[in-house]
Amino acid sequence: MKIISALIAAAAAAQSSAFVVPATSTSTVTSSTNLQMGLLDFFSEDARKEREARKQAEIEEQERLQREIIERRKNPEKMEEYEARVKVRRALRMAGEDEMATQVSMYDGDKKE
Repeated sequence: MKIISALIAAAAAAQSSAFVVPATSTSTVTSSTNLQMGLLDFFSEDARKEREARKQAEIEEQERLQREIIERRKNPEKMEEYEARVKVRRALRMAGEDEMATQVSMYDGDKKE
């Protein structure tokens, strides 16, 4: 019986020291409610704004390209230049030079590296 009570007393002493907070420790923990949740981030306000901005940028790019096409169709010199590029690209494709054909800039706004 004395052994059991000694073990209980030792266990109680060990447990009580486990929950004691050291007095010298002064740590501050800051938390943020802004968590990245992966799939659920799709529904956040920031994600929605980012999607709208990308969509608007794509629309503006398509409109710019459309204006360029209309301008080229109205200008005979630009149309001749475009048709020459088309002929070069088609000749390269027919010769089996697909890599070189993709490098031909068809529009002034093309960004080929």
